[in-house]
Amino acid sequence: MKRFTLFLLVLLLAACSNKNEETKPNDLNDNSETGQFNVLWKHKLDGADDAYGYKLVPAENNGNLYVASQAGEVVSFAALTGAVNWKVNLDSEISAGPGIGDTILVLGGPEGKVIALDVDTGTVLWETNVTSEVLSPPVIDRNKVVVRTQDGRVYGFSIQTGEREWIFDTNIPNLTIRGNSRPIAKGGRVYIGFDNGKVAALNIMDGTVLWQQNVINSQGKTEIDRIADIDGDIAAVATDLYLASAADKTMSVATESGRVLWSQNIGSVTGVTVSRRSLYLSDNQSIVHELNRMDGSRGWSQDQLLNRNVTRPSYYLGDLLVGDFEGYLHVIDGVNGEILNRFRTGGNRLYDAPVVVGDVFYTYNYDGQIMAVRYSKN
Repeated sequence: MKRFTLFLLVLLLAACSNKNEETKPNDLNDNSETGQFNVLWKHKLDGADDAYGYKLVPAENNGNLYVASQAGEVVSFAALTGAVNWKVNLDSEISAGPGIGDTILVLGGPEGKVIALDVDTGTVLWETNVTSEVLSPPVIDRNKVVVRTQDGRVYGFSIQTGEREWIFDTNIPNLTIRGNSRPIAKGGRVYIGFDNGKVAALNIMDGTVLWQQNVINSQGKTEIDRIADIDGDIAAVATDLYLASAADKTMSVATESGRVLWSQNIGSVTGVTVSRRSLYLSDNQSIVHELNRMDGSRGWSQDQLLNRNVTRPSYYLGDLLVGDFEGYLHVIDGVNGEILNRFRTGGNRLYDAPVVVGDVFYTYNYDGQIMAVRYSKN
């Protein structure tokens, strides 16, 4: 059933695309090339094949960068030099991760396998199985490993043994977009957005539902019109939770109750990024927007990357970084939205938004190319 609904979605989207020739990606124009890029190191892993919806996102912890390939290769690098600390080859396909903690990293697979490794050696600590494919990196907090699956379930496992300690289940529509948002763990809670337009707050210790709200109400006449997936990354600042849906909605909700604080008619399947004052997102046509974080009022918009399937923006030293379907990395001025510079990180799209750690950002492409880069605006 899962494969049928996903295939059906592809056919429906293709039909819509054929009716609208304006979905052709914008060509890249010459820009002023403000500033310069400094590639600190790069490394090549095996490329991906048929990995749409996979989130193989590099994870940094204590000066090390952990990366996994679809084929099951997992590598720990020294984050600033690229020196290999350890490398293991798992006899298992990987579709999400790694999720990282101080002692373990956790990966998920398309057949529902969950694997935990020691962060210092790469030794397999435990394995377990869930009911469906894992398409978002596991989350580790308070001695719990939280894993969500494509079928609407969320699991809490013991960090030491991998024993399942709790499970949460919610109904999802028959027709959804392939992909899952990453849960957020904060203050003993886990916040999760689902394909049915609901958001839930769970107690991370036992999975108790603290609240669950239907924040996206899609009233279309057909199943495709009613798609309300919250598939992109969500963000939490103080007592506010920020999220975007495929149903042309971006909003802020209260972390204590799920009550909607403000809503804006802009949708995104890649999610949101927040700074102290602003919220940034790439909408479903790859237009990048700035919104006021407090009330949702619109700031600037950047449409030069129209239909280039750009990633969620990453916030980098006051500016933004987005990758596109051809592997280009674009720097956007955080104040006015102008494109400052770009360079090519690899021969294919990025798995996810660039990972920013201090003044260095890391990119990882479907062709297996990993880069550590600094950008200087002056």
